[in-house]
Amino acid sequence: MTFMEDEKLEPEHDHEHAEPFTDGSDVCQQLMDRYAKSTAAQHRHLLATAAAMRSLLAAESLPLTPPAYFAAAITAIDDAASSASQTLDPTAVAALLAFLAIVLPIVPPRGIEAEKASEAVQVLVRLLGREKEGLAVSSVRAVVKCLGVLVGLCNLQDWGCVKLGFETLLKFSVDRRPKVRRCSQECLEKVFKSIHSSAVTKEASKLVFSMLKMYMPLAVELSTLGATVGPKNVEVLHMLNLLKLIVPFLSMKTRSKVIWELEKLMKCQFTALTRHILKTIETCFDTARVDVISPSAENIVVSLSSYISLGEKNPVDTVKSATTLLQRSLDILCAGESTSYIKSLSLVCDSVAGLLTSEDSIASHAALILKEVISHHVNQISPLVDDSEPFQVDGKESNAASAIKSTCAILENSLMTCDGKPNEHILTVISALFLKLGGFSAYYMKNILLKLADLMTLASGGKFNTIHLQSCIGSAVIAMGPERILADVHISLNAGDFTSSNIWLVPILKKYVVGASLEYYMEHVMPLAKSFQRASRKATETTIGQSLESRAHDLWGLLPSFCQYPTDFCQNIGPLAEVLIKFLKKDSFMHENVAVSLQVLVNQNKSTLNQKTDAGVSKSSAVLESVSEFSSRPTYSKKIATKNLKALASYSNKLLRALTDLFIDSPPTKRSFFKDAIGCLASITDPSVTKKIFMSLLEQFEFIDDMGEFGKPENAHSLVDKEQGNLSIMEKDAQRCVILELASCLVEGANEDLIDLIYNFIKCGFQVTDEIGHRHAYQTLSRILREHARFCSSRFIELTDLLLGFKSPTDIAALRSRFACFHPLMVHILKIDSEEENAKAFVIVNEIILTLKDAKEEEVRKAAYDVLLEISSSLRDTSSFNCESSDAPYQKLINMVMGYLSGASPHIKSGAVSVLSVLIYKDTDIYRSMPDLIPSLLCLLQGKSVEVIKAVLGFVKVLVSCIEARDLQHLLPDVLKEVLPWSSVSRNHFRAKVTVIMEIMIRKCGFSAVESVAPETYRRFLKSVLENRQTKTNPKDAANPVTDKETRRSTKRQEKRKHNELDTEPGKIQPVKHRKRMEKKQITDSTGTNEKSVKGQFERSRKLHKGKFDKGPPSGQKRKTNMGKKEVAFKKPGPSSMLNKRKKFGRRGDRRQL
Repeated sequence: MTFMEDEKLEPEHDHEHAEPFTDGSDVCQQLMDRYAKSTAAQHRHLLATAAAMRSLLAAESLPLTPPAYFAAAITAIDDAASSASQTLDPTAVAALLAFLAIVLPIVPPRGIEAEKASEAVQVLVRLLGREKEGLAVSSVRAVVKCLGVLVGLCNLQDWGCVKLGFETLLKFSVDRRPKVRRCSQECLEKVFKSIHSSAVTKEASKLVFSMLKMYMPLAVELSTLGATVGPKNVEVLHMLNLLKLIVPFLSMKTRSKVIWELEKLMKCQFTALTRHILKTIETCFDTARVDVISPSAENIVVSLSSYISLGEKNPVDTVKSATTLLQRSLDILCAGESTSYIKSLSLVCDSVAGLLTSEDSIASHAALILKEVISHHVNQISPLVDDSEPFQVDGKESNAASAIKSTCAILENSLMTCDGKPNEHILTVISALFLKLGGFSAYYMKNILLKLADLMTLASGGKFNTIHLQSCIGSAVIAMGPERILADVHISLNAGDFTSSNIWLVPILKKYVVGASLEYYMEHVMPLAKSFQRASRKATETTIGQSLESRAHDLWGLLPSFCQYPTDFCQNIGPLAEVLIKFLKKDSFMHENVAVSLQVLVNQNKSTLNQKTDAGVSKSSAVLESVSEFSSRPTYSKKIATKNLKALASYSNKLLRALTDLFIDSPPTKRSFFKDAIGCLASITDPSVTKKIFMSLLEQFEFIDDMGEFGKPENAHSLVDKEQGNLSIMEKDAQRCVILELASCLVEGANEDLIDLIYNFIKCGFQVTDEIGHRHAYQTLSRILREHARFCSSRFIELTDLLLGFKSPTDIAALRSRFACFHPLMVHILKIDSEEENAKAFVIVNEIILTLKDAKEEEVRKAAYDVLLEISSSLRDTSSFNCESSDAPYQKLINMVMGYLSGASPHIKSGAVSVLSVLIYKDTDIYRSMPDLIPSLLCLLQGKSVEVIKAVLGFVKVLVSCIEARDLQHLLPDVLKEVLPWSSVSRNHFRAKVTVIMEIMIRKCGFSAVESVAPETYRRFLKSVLENRQTKTNPKDAANPVTDKETRRSTKRQEKRKHNELDTEPGKIQPVKHRKRMEKKQITDSTGTNEKSVKGQFERSRKLHKGKFDKGPPSGQKRKTNMGKKEVAFKKPGPSSMLNKRKKFGRRGDRRQL
């Protein structure tokens, strides 16, 4: 038999049992129950042996317990092993050992005395001495398994009691038979875990190490290049596999010796032992103390470095493992404060950097390792470097500085090997080093920066993609600052031929500059931009002139970047304000840059005070987030932020006036970026100053008289005589719209006086402007209500009357702003207990429902849905949401919508049902807090309106899609009773809607649960639904109900399905095209709603209970349904309908037609 055949040989029989035996009942009886019907010979022998053992115990009146069975079995084995004159009976011994292997694991703790366990070990070892007499592999494995249990039962404080069994297990742990070897290794691991005596652990460790030393000559031979694994040296591999399991339990001294021995076996080229060595070293690193491994770590670093230096010549997986171990070795040296730590850092970086040009998987892994090394270790040596003299310490170069220089040189050499096209992985590592060294990179990485600049200049011709190169240079900008970058990489202009150098740096500066100096921008960048501007005027060729002017604008456009957390904010905000005002007055191309810069300056300081890390950060925020691992993100303390805002506020008056003047004079397309800047400045400006500015604008455009009062509204359709020097009413309204738009920007920081002034201007605007003017009035008012809750609560009656006094606008922007005004008003109204205000709330809800039902554009319907969801969300977030009283604000909203289910027109009813569908889609707990909701809606299915029935079926579909299976099961009887009758009606897609609802219910609750509560009449229909579903999905899905555990597991999947299963999605309900003229007369327009009728409707909603709706005829009778201009009779299916007489479903002839 060859070596490989021997390795693959499986034992002829192995007594493994699917279910463990227990000590609660007779083991013999358990075996009888399990194998009584088996015809296998080994099972018959096992049962015979068990029966014999039970007979022996019964004859001696001993209990049938596992310890008693153990004693009987070990006695029988002892007799067989001790009889030297008789040949072993392999079959009988195999059965005895199998029985013993079953009994031993279920012996209770302390069920066998330590002395008896030691004697049993001796018996089994003696039996193994006769292995050559025909013991089967399964028998040997059973002995090893029993030894593992028995050694654990011996006196583990006494090495003499443990030694024999331990030596035997150690011997078989390198056995050639796989299952025997595996079992022995597992047993040894368990024994080591059980030993708590340091003396016993020490002796056991010595035994293991002596065995390792015994195999070392073979291991050295096997570690040579070209050596192959054969029968003579295969046990070396088994020994190394054993070490991987037990090395965590060896004594510290032995572990240190093991590492030394393994390090000797590590070669620079791959051998048969390499993977085993790497895995064992990894286990040692995971479990041993630093002081144990640290002495060997330096040698391990050397060995691993030489191994990965060959790169792709060795297997990829081993190279990756060795690279990871190198990093961990460095961590150990650092933690152990080894003197060789800094030296090893350079060696690790050098060897791993060599992999950056390998194939992608190795290179990416090497880059990851190097970035982690830089992140964790460069900061350990950076503090050792003097900031003023980074290369010198007492006149000599420090070890820390030498290590940093060496690392930079290694990466520079890697960069040189790119042949003009830098490697992505090299660039990411260089970026990490830039960010980690910070300001030190100006000293240590200057050559790398210049090389990157050369590569960027070369790539400017479009030779290769520069995205990673730009990112790397951007990291240098963040680390070094633009001042040092521009000192090394000059942006210059040749006045003779108008050529420029390094202009590619400008976009990089724009994206990555942060924490720079405002003074540097004003004294260096602006003069540079002016030089390009002057050159553009001198250029004779138009193309060159335009190019130079564009570059000048790009340089000036660096302003927002230099406003990112400037280091000299307070010192230079005055000069900067003068520059900004000059830009606003003279240079139109800088307007947007100035507006953005002001937003950044204000918001980044306010975000510090408000503890919002993401507010007011410009485009570079994503860049800063990506590099935060290596460099702390610039920010301000609260003290500095407060000081900065105070300094900026002292100049905000001039800035705000300049911005408002520009805002007034700019076309609508250019006002957008001014609005945010004005809002930011107004939020930090003294409100009295802001009010003066606003008042001056009102006086300038003659919206107020000399007394400070708003003039009387003029006739919007008449024109004032132009000869008198006045503007037309249309132009006046346009000016009013601009001022209203500006007023919305001033709301955030306004005080009560300014808010009152703006509000009075809004009211005047409502009276004299058209719908376009109303749009701006609604927008400004909505912002006041959102930002100033006190104003909303103190004047909500006046505000409600004002809004309800105007018709709902057709302009979508105006409509959204009007609804935004309704949101805080509705929340406030529903929180107070007032009959009169509840009536006003009904009018608001009525308008929203009419909007979503009558609108033809999807955007309009979506606006109505959005405001309903916002109102419900705000009410749910209030403290009274948990209250189940009907007076709670959220419940009042639901009751208000439910009020339309009684007595309203079908059109309004269907709209109310659609609203309830949206609300329950967002909050499925509604039906629990309001038990009348679902019965009330299901009763509508007995009505006559097609429109209402469609809406209710859509609601049911949303309901069954959203709620969990266990909750749906409680609703099954009621839902099935009312929904299934519509399965026989094909027109208006009723049958299809019911089918979808049934499919969802079957999937969530199981077919049997649905069928059990369904009326007998419709069970054949349910079966057809199941059959159709089984053609699409696995038949097992619908076979059984879903258990609670399965329900929890599928919750996330149900959430994903919800959007696909909704029949009525928010914002997508199609308007009904055909309705009777009489219905239109019943629809109450929001502008003409009688509050008395609304109050009556509110009273009906409070008394609402199920069963008060129009009921249709009983089953089997006809009902009339509104179908536009014609009336068509439905016949509700009864027990004798055609549904019971057809064998097939879904065919046109089998459907009940309208």
